[in-house]
Amino acid sequence: MQISEILTGINVIEAEPSLVELNVPDIAYDSKFVTAGALFFAYKGTNFDSHSAVAELYAKKLISCAVSEHKTDGVPCIVVENGRRAFATACANFFGNPHKKMTTVGVTGTNGKTTVTWLLERIFNGAGFKTVRIGTTGANVAGKIYDLDNTTPSPYLFHKMLAEGVKAGATFAVSEISSHALVQDRIAGVVFDAAVFTNLTGDHLDYHKDMDAYYKAKKSLFESSRSRLQIVNTDNAYGVNIYDESGGDRFSYGREGKFLRVSDYSVNAGGTVASVVYNGEEYKLTSPLAGEFNLENILAAASAALALGIKMDAVQKGVKELDNIPGRLEKYSGDGILVFVDYAHTDDALRNVLQTLKKIIEGRLITVFGAGGDRDKSKRPRMGRTAQELSDFVIVTSDNPRTEDPERIIKDILAGMTADEKLFVEINREKAIASAIRLANKGDAVLIAGKGHENYQIIGKTSHPFSDSNFVRLYLKERCGDRV
Repeated sequence: MQISEILTGINVIEAEPSLVELNVPDIAYDSKFVTAGALFFAYKGTNFDSHSAVAELYAKKLISCAVSEHKTDGVPCIVVENGRRAFATACANFFGNPHKKMTTVGVTGTNGKTTVTWLLERIFNGAGFKTVRIGTTGANVAGKIYDLDNTTPSPYLFHKMLAEGVKAGATFAVSEISSHALVQDRIAGVVFDAAVFTNLTGDHLDYHKDMDAYYKAKKSLFESSRSRLQIVNTDNAYGVNIYDESGGDRFSYGREGKFLRVSDYSVNAGGTVASVVYNGEEYKLTSPLAGEFNLENILAAASAALALGIKMDAVQKGVKELDNIPGRLEKYSGDGILVFVDYAHTDDALRNVLQTLKKIIEGRLITVFGAGGDRDKSKRPRMGRTAQELSDFVIVTSDNPRTEDPERIIKDILAGMTADEKLFVEINREKAIASAIRLANKGDAVLIAGKGHENYQIIGKTSHPFSDSNFVRLYLKERCGDRV
């Protein structure tokens, strides 16, 4: 593609006319993924300034030229004001602006993003549409599955998957949009047909520094330059602010929602049944997903689908059919006990899951959890306090310690707890899972929280194979053999 086409819509500060007429086979922003002759985008990132790689890449003839925020001696450069934002726009152009060829939904919030996108995918599929789903558990591009490293991937992968979806006949795309992605302009230039807000609670404050900055990052998705329809949970105080201040067509959902509201509901181990009011009429939504927090997720997905013109019967069908999401209250049973694997990794998410389980189990609740290293430390004692308050037994263990000392992380968690004969520490996560399953009596439930769908554990800078679900199956089988 000609560089001039790639740079469409980008404010170029300085460039030789002959340079923008060049044709390049690819574009890149990371030296690890450069193909010969590519157009390289350089910018100062959070931890690395890729301008430092430009001269070497050009000397090795790996790139034809660079788009950068300043010139590099001896390298043909096109200067732009913001290299990161320019790269996002360039990716959209390079892949033919696929987001303009489908109906796009962006879902943001601290908790619930994954469940909402899975629900929307099932609703759209049930209504007869092919979809692209992008998020924490990976991507599903019209039936083709991809693993992803981030909740919202790089602009290159994001638009590449959308383009692949368009080619496969997908007409809807649902994506989880993280606060990091919003701040880092990974979706710059995309105007979503609908943006969904779930909730906002303490998380990622290692990156955003305070709740105000975190809120402003999320809120930016609801500006008219980024979304056309705004679907907002007004049971959440931050959601009320977003609803009041957003710039597009607004749709509120919740117990007092103006667009979709709950008139009655019940939750048990078998799922959720809710009576909802829409357009003055009452309808029933039935879902195998349990918990009041999942009721909010169901309302979010239903509201977004309805706002986009999907009929209520298709919404009801899709909600009823989705019975399991990897690592989201994923249920296992054997020998009279229940074991749940869940991604809850904030105090609010942990509280929601524990409160749900307390309502639907008969016996004791045993919780296994830790906290991620190199991440928001402020939530660690809150998670400990929440787990002890709502559990009969707690085993504090390691999560993804990354470059932090696991014992230091556990000490931070214990700062929010009181010494108790029902509080245990087991730094080895596999042993902690095994101990919890062995401790359970018939009628009890075990919650393994924090990692959910993840099939790895990051220790130092190395990712090791590790799956909570696999170990749950292993130790349930050890306990009850073929009765699992």
